[in-house]
Amino acid sequence: MGPSADGSGEQKLTHEPRFKQGSIDGEIIVFIHGYMGTPRQFDNLADIVCLQGFSYTSLLLPGHGVSVKEFSEATHENWQEHVYNEIERLSLSYKKIWLVGHSMGCLLALHAAIKFPQCVCGVFAIACPLKVTYISAHAFVVHLKKFFGSKNSLINRAYIQFSGVPRTFDLIWRIHKPDFEFLKLQHKTRAILSQVTSPVVGVFSIDDEVTSVKSLDVMQSKLAGADFKPIILQDSLHAYYTERDKTTIEQALLQFIL
Repeated sequence: MGPSADGSGEQKLTHEPRFKQGSIDGEIIVFIHGYMGTPRQFDNLADIVCLQGFSYTSLLLPGHGVSVKEFSEATHENWQEHVYNEIERLSLSYKKIWLVGHSMGCLLALHAAIKFPQCVCGVFAIACPLKVTYISAHAFVVHLKKFFGSKNSLINRAYIQFSGVPRTFDLIWRIHKPDFEFLKLQHKTRAILSQVTSPVVGVFSIDDEVTSVKSLDVMQSKLAGADFKPIILQDSLHAYYTERDKTTIEQALLQFIL
């Protein structure tokens, strides 16, 4: 997830969906990015599953990878429909589909697990935002570092390079509508969570400045009908992950799908 903690790699990223066919027949990993995210944030995990022989695809949600205006016009129905359409298309070629989501991508994945129980084998949910942190001293400090810190800092590199929406001035007045769309999706997901029957792994960071760890409590209480395994990270944020925590995620994902 995100740039390496050594800060290497200066190339400008392009935000495009990705696909690679693996040697394992009939199984595929589907990566779903979050709100204002990009398929490129899953590059490390995609390489890991690829080495194991899995096919993978990393989706690009509507309104991402384009202009702020197009982002502001996307709805949560657009995001969900895109995921549904991709899974329906993939199900024609793959009998087993594993969903890996980050942030809002987790919400979309959980809905898809309910809609396609015959082919979705499980959901690996990283920072699933069933509850979010609006105001806290920690979040304030993280935001200060992002806005006023060096663009070459490890944290800022993670947030800048792996954002699928341009940080242009018009984002200030256009972001309110997609914010509201996210909240509607969040509310719908909490309402249907108990319908999930696929295995779920929930990865949460203690220091996540966006996704509240209270989301874990919601998952544990609502996923009574599913095999749920929580993983708690100690040193990472919402979009920046230390090398140690990245290794934990990689190992947990492989254990989940193998």
